[in-house]
Amino acid sequence: MTLYVDLEKTRNANIDVAVFDILIVGAGAAGLTLARELSGQGLRLLIVESGSLEETQDHEALNAVEVDGVGGRQDLHFVRDMSPADRMKFRVTNTHIYDFRCRVFGGSAMAWSGEVAQFDVMDFYKREWVAQSGWPLSMEVLAPYMARAAQRLGVNPLLMNNRFWLSGQPIMPPEIDRLTSFSSYFWQIPRSLDGTNDAMRIGKDFRKENHHDVTVFLNATASAIRCDDGKVTGVQIISSMSGNRHIFVNVGYVVIAAGAVENARILLLSKDNKGTALGNKHDVVGRYLMDHPTTPLGSFSAPTLGGVASMFGVFTLVAKHRAFMYSHGLSVTPIVQEQQRLTNMAVRANACLSSGNLIQTLARHVNRNSARKIEYVNLDVVCEQPPLPQNRVTLSRHRDLLGLQIPKIAWDAGEQVRRGVMEIGALLAREFQVAGIGGFQLSPSVTARDPANIFLPQRGHSSGTTRMGLDVASSVVDPNSQVHEIKGLYAAGTSVFPTSGHVDPTLMTIALSIRLADHLRECFASQRLSELTNKASLDDISPLVLVTGATGNLGTEIVTQLLAKGYRVRGQFHRRLPTDGRVEWVQADFSKIDQTDADLDVLLGGVSAVIHLAASRPGAPAMHVANEVNLERLVRACVRNGIKYLGHASSIAVYGSPTNRLITESNPLLNLNVAIDKQFFENGTMREYARSKRAEEAVISKYAQHMHVDLYRIAMVRRSCELEQCLAWGRATRIATMYRNSHYISPHNVARAVSHLLQISLNDGKTVGIDAFNIADIASPTYRDLYHHVGRQRLFYIPLFFDLLKGLAMGKRLSRRLPIGFCRIDNSKLRSTGFNLESDWHNFLSVALARDGEQVKIGT
Repeated sequence: MTLYVDLEKTRNANIDVAVFDILIVGAGAAGLTLARELSGQGLRLLIVESGSLEETQDHEALNAVEVDGVGGRQDLHFVRDMSPADRMKFRVTNTHIYDFRCRVFGGSAMAWSGEVAQFDVMDFYKREWVAQSGWPLSMEVLAPYMARAAQRLGVNPLLMNNRFWLSGQPIMPPEIDRLTSFSSYFWQIPRSLDGTNDAMRIGKDFRKENHHDVTVFLNATASAIRCDDGKVTGVQIISSMSGNRHIFVNVGYVVIAAGAVENARILLLSKDNKGTALGNKHDVVGRYLMDHPTTPLGSFSAPTLGGVASMFGVFTLVAKHRAFMYSHGLSVTPIVQEQQRLTNMAVRANACLSSGNLIQTLARHVNRNSARKIEYVNLDVVCEQPPLPQNRVTLSRHRDLLGLQIPKIAWDAGEQVRRGVMEIGALLAREFQVAGIGGFQLSPSVTARDPANIFLPQRGHSSGTTRMGLDVASSVVDPNSQVHEIKGLYAAGTSVFPTSGHVDPTLMTIALSIRLADHLRECFASQRLSELTNKASLDDISPLVLVTGATGNLGTEIVTQLLAKGYRVRGQFHRRLPTDGRVEWVQADFSKIDQTDADLDVLLGGVSAVIHLAASRPGAPAMHVANEVNLERLVRACVRNGIKYLGHASSIAVYGSPTNRLITESNPLLNLNVAIDKQFFENGTMREYARSKRAEEAVISKYAQHMHVDLYRIAMVRRSCELEQCLAWGRATRIATMYRNSHYISPHNVARAVSHLLQISLNDGKTVGIDAFNIADIASPTYRDLYHHVGRQRLFYIPLFFDLLKGLAMGKRLSRRLPIGFCRIDNSKLRSTGFNLESDWHNFLSVALARDGEQVKIGT
């Protein structure tokens, strides 16, 4: 489980701070995404969070800044205070005179409005009329990371412009179709995973997860990063409230992910051997501070509000068996941006409600189902701000309670943005009139045509202070987010944005964090491979077995079994890093569409047998490529290289929802020519996974005349610590599902079965053909068995009714098919080969008893 250590509460002087591979400063969207991506990959991670698990006024006091110039004007404070009341739990105007920041586990995502969108293609270009514009990364490079970020946030598909209307489900309002200088733009709303109507709270969701290789220091403020000869050596940490504890963590990789203001601050507080702030050789750290200046362009009067809601409210798109919510607005077309020399801007609708004069987007109003009457609707413009060097973060002479210099902010929206607001306001009013959108009145500040009258406060989306680039004279980090000329020091989050676009930065932040996680994994993979030496004798003539997915939970066990039986092992890995020096390790990615025959031939060179475990999990974007396209390439390569044996990890999901309670290998399989939802009564993600596993078997069967193939139809592989999840179920879940068979089997037992089948094939000289084996425990316990064995109270339950109703709802018809939890998986064919299953029940029960005794709930 994730280990949380509060530096203000613990008095243990023996905290081991010398065991971490990567230290992440900040537990916001960027830092927690990094931890999620790198957890379980063979790395030890430390997250250092200045706040605690809950927001407090004392912690927020550490966010104090000094503001120069127009950014500190009181009239701008008033406009910022008109933002939704729930943005921050502790909002103090004197402290938050710039930006919206939450010093708490979860970061500012604890207070965000919960709307995300994708950058425009044009945002990445070098634009002659936008100073210092242009990213060193293209949209094409970032696209796969955007898709993974969308999956993390539970939003998809990424349709942000007029392509949304091409789906044909919602119809473009004809008035919108008549606009020529503006096009539709859509924001999505990621919802909380706890079933509430709140926006997703990344910190709360992370706390429900189990990351055994992640340690979190709470109330731990990173005061300085230490470097020596251009390489990170560690981080100095102070306890946040008292300042009494000082800890130095010796670590070679550090990622600062504390937000644009704090990322710049910690670099400026940290000095190299010559006394220069880290990364600041060219005086760039803290410069190019950007935000999204925002102001009302105008409003719609009461008689037209119904039409406004139908055009600028929420639209629903059904995809991937889910309904996705999209909030509709307008963006300025690229042609108009270039002609008028404008930065990128978007227009959004905000509703002013009758009670409390509360302003919120129409999307949030609709989702909250507020009964309060809408008095009028503003159209707000959200502006991209050009990266100007005079907008910056420096260090003030004033210090906080820990004795650290507070940030000093110099920020102004700029003349180009003010002029742009006036231009698009006038343009929007004219086009609305021509398009037949009535009732819109420009605000007096826009009609006055005086830039000085336009108030443009920040939206709380600070970015750009450690910007990414190729030129060290105008950037702080390289395209891999590493600080120039400092090995092992990286920045994550909005601070690395070269330009900001007009959209909420969360999706881009998570995409870049995922990309950084991949880069760090590659760095450690290269390092790990150079450290591991294959200890097998070069003249060893025992069979060489390739195991794909060899660093996974199951792969690790299979490798152990094969080595114990005297086989030589070549292990393929992608994400999780290897640790066993007895194995010949090869890195390869089966989710890459450009996998080549040459790569596969190298992977298979000298191999006698292949055990193929590598596959994408349910819901993965590249599942078709990994599980079907590259599987067929691998099997063809096996034929080319004369492989004698192929063992393939399939799943009991290929049976779908069966028609009889005892499932044997002769049971009917899913028919790929019939809709899967008529055959498998599970959610859409699992149905697609089952279809993919069935398609794998179909692919392999085409080549069975060239080698011997065993299909391993494996039950749910779980370690003994995972079955007791039922102990944390709520009453309703227990009543509806407690009767189900768990179908759990340990990785150890699966590995024993796989190595047994391999040995039979190689020893008996089986040549060609295909066979299938259920690798399952026919005596696997029901969840009720475990629940009762740990002494929990017996209760009334309904053993089949709810599952049958679910099948009726999903299949849209009465069916003879049974929920798989009502069935047993027969393993008599496997046992007939001489294999004896070791009982997992004792291990499952002993762990559950220990957990129940400690009153620990899974995932908390």
